[in-house]
Amino acid sequence: MKPPSIEAPHATDTTTSVIGLHTSDDSGLVATSHREPRLSWSLASDRPNVLQHAYEIQVSSDPSFGDPASSGRIESDLVTDHPWPAPPLRSREVRFWRARVRTDLGWTEWSGAARVEAALLDETDWTARPVHVHSDPGRSSPGPVPLLRREFDLPAEPVSARLHVTALGVHRTTVNGRPVSDELLEPGWTSYPNRLLYATYDVTDLLAPGRNALTAAVGDGWYRGHLTWHKNRNVYGDTTALLAQLEVTLADGTTVTVATDDHWRGGYGDLLEADLYDGCERDLRREPDGWRLPGFDDGSWERAAALPLPTGLTQRAHPPVRVVQVIRPERRALPDGTIAVDAGENNTGWLRIRADGPPGGTVTVRHAEVLDGDGRLLTSILRGARATDRYTLAGGSVELEPEFTFHGFRYAEIDASPGVTVEAVDVLVVASDLRRIGDFRCSDERVNTLYANVVRSQRGNFLAVPTDCPQRDERLGWTGDIMAFAPTACATFDSGAFLDSWLTDLRIEQRDDGAVPLVIPDVDLGELPPTELPKAGGSAGWGDAATVVPTALYEAYGRQSRLARHYAAMRAWVEFTVDHLDEDGTWSGNAQLGDWLDPAAPPEDPARATTDSGYVATAFVAHSARLLADAARELGHGDDAERYAALHRRTAEAAWRKWGDHARSTQTGCALALEFGIAPAAGRAAVGEALAALVRARDGRIATGFLGTPFVLPALTGTGHVAEAYQLLLNTECPGWLYQVERGATTMWERWDAIRPDGTIDVENAGMMLSFNHYAYGAVAAWLYRSVAGLRPTAPGYRTLEIAPHPGGALTSAEASVDTPYGTASVAWAISDSTLTVDAVLPPGTTGRFLPPEGWHSAQAAGRLGSGSHHLVLHPRSSP
Repeated sequence: MKPPSIEAPHATDTTTSVIGLHTSDDSGLVATSHREPRLSWSLASDRPNVLQHAYEIQVSSDPSFGDPASSGRIESDLVTDHPWPAPPLRSREVRFWRARVRTDLGWTEWSGAARVEAALLDETDWTARPVHVHSDPGRSSPGPVPLLRREFDLPAEPVSARLHVTALGVHRTTVNGRPVSDELLEPGWTSYPNRLLYATYDVTDLLAPGRNALTAAVGDGWYRGHLTWHKNRNVYGDTTALLAQLEVTLADGTTVTVATDDHWRGGYGDLLEADLYDGCERDLRREPDGWRLPGFDDGSWERAAALPLPTGLTQRAHPPVRVVQVIRPERRALPDGTIAVDAGENNTGWLRIRADGPPGGTVTVRHAEVLDGDGRLLTSILRGARATDRYTLAGGSVELEPEFTFHGFRYAEIDASPGVTVEAVDVLVVASDLRRIGDFRCSDERVNTLYANVVRSQRGNFLAVPTDCPQRDERLGWTGDIMAFAPTACATFDSGAFLDSWLTDLRIEQRDDGAVPLVIPDVDLGELPPTELPKAGGSAGWGDAATVVPTALYEAYGRQSRLARHYAAMRAWVEFTVDHLDEDGTWSGNAQLGDWLDPAAPPEDPARATTDSGYVATAFVAHSARLLADAARELGHGDDAERYAALHRRTAEAAWRKWGDHARSTQTGCALALEFGIAPAAGRAAVGEALAALVRARDGRIATGFLGTPFVLPALTGTGHVAEAYQLLLNTECPGWLYQVERGATTMWERWDAIRPDGTIDVENAGMMLSFNHYAYGAVAAWLYRSVAGLRPTAPGYRTLEIAPHPGGALTSAEASVDTPYGTASVAWAISDSTLTVDAVLPPGTTGRFLPPEGWHSAQAAGRLGSGSHHLVLHPRSSP
């Protein structure tokens, strides 16, 4: 029996409204693959101190909500992740839902209606089968991109049409010559043998009565193209294919289904080759005229061949890759006639060129992140990635863009053959189109540049999966990088659905013993001398992505169902580490990557850090045990919570017994001891002072690698050493964050000293691993939000927050904002004439606490904060 609706004669809280209804599906597609979508909203109000006490959700088959299913009154102060209160959706079913909440003033009005449509939820819904050009399979090197097409008739006006489409490879699909979307590199990269994503598009407006054409080009992508520095091909299969199912409802009520099968026709066109690493080659003279339109004669094309339906078909639930920015770059002619292009910033994408020339004229575009000593492209650090796009013209003026590739670059060179004129050049920036939710600014423009570099690196590396870099022959989902960066990622862009998808593949690829591969999706990395990579996964800090990333998602977005979904992988990883502890309770076995790229490590051996890798590994065991205990507590797994809390205590004690003295001798050692609860409570102050002394001894130069960097500034701040934290942040000598800024960085570097103080680049020793777009050290931005500006969540999803700014250094102001699940939270502070003013905004449904910075006091009643705007004035505290 469905719960009755809690009727009220009229809304009694007319000051508050329920807005922003959305589900857990963040794809932007017309349909969802969730049978029971999780439901969320936010509140808007023109009064302060608004709290939600209860809610009611209704679901109906019509937007007027006749005879709805109802949740009844549910006591809850949360606006996120509520259960679907109706029977599960069936394939293609449409439902509407709305919500209202009860505040201290009573019930609000009902929200507007939100529409939910189900995609194809069962394997039996698919009549289509993947099809490929008969002559295409078995390629051992890049070759022509297959084209596929099918014409069909619609006897009446279409009133509704849904295209469900994916590929083994990456596809660009059109209906009657018009793209079905602006999305790129679909379906992205997942653990293809287990999970293949498709998308559902509303293509009603692209169809017409009479003859129509459905066409696609299918590139190699991650499925068949080069992967890793070994440039392995055919990792997932040697045949690309298209899977498409078009379902059309006509005005007379009849339906027409057009599905990929062996009646489709296949051929080749102007795309002679397209590879993610190497680039694209096009000969426009070979493009079949009109092949995407009805009426094209495909009689000479091959008949398509069908493959079995892939396993694990599910609709994408996260945002797609798109062009997210267009930049007009600087252009100049070099003495040899080459056109040099400078985008002004390091980015991921490609050039769009308008060129005019005779048939057979050519345009070649090469890309690089930096220039060599002669001012030309430095391409050796791209290793095996050719990163080159080539075009042969058919004659006349034409717009040129590559297909099924992308490049990481700031600089490019365009070579045009005689008679070819380059008329215009744009830089198209591509990324997974995540919504920007965070911002930070302060009075020091160098720090603002650093923050902008962090944002740009996240955008450039969040492309289908969270990669390490976008330019060389790698571009893999390294677990250690996102482990370090996850809190920053989740505050800067809405990364929830994107990282949830990646974590789904992590659980799929996780070994039976709980080990986590170094990269997700998992591919064979082979040998990477001189470092011995852990063959079966299981490297501390890297495998801890299984616990750290779900925790970051829960903290940022408050979705308990997501935490529950990844709990098994969290637990399996921790149990793996337990199985590898020595008799003394520490982890000294396994090949560890350690505090990777510690600035003191030899350039040719980045794993040889100053902090003992056994200590680092054991510290991460303790850290993950504590995160798992917290997750177990949130999910109601009491026994697990006690077990893993005890594991944390035992492991921390073992680490301190064995390495306590060593830990106090390095910045990473101290930071992990403080942030992971390794140091005994009575010894925290001494460890904090040891860390501060290490910073002072190096004049503020940082001495941490990938695993220590995210924790060093919080460790200093947490023990009261704000001055030393700012000394690290504002240091301009190598190594340091602002050193990179002073050297002209526009994205985060893989190595602290990627460009040496004398302006040279150590290509000989470090060129094998020298990326200028690597977000790991951008983990600093989480500290900018939380400590410099002072905007920190203290309950999942920012249900409660702490406003605790830490002025320091020479900064006279700072501000940050985050679009939380409840609405925008912000803080801004400024110092002028010995007065510190703090302005904070808390969204409806939240509460907060203000903690004045040390040395400042306010005559106002501060402490607890309700929703709304707050203006606080503080003065220096008098010395005793």
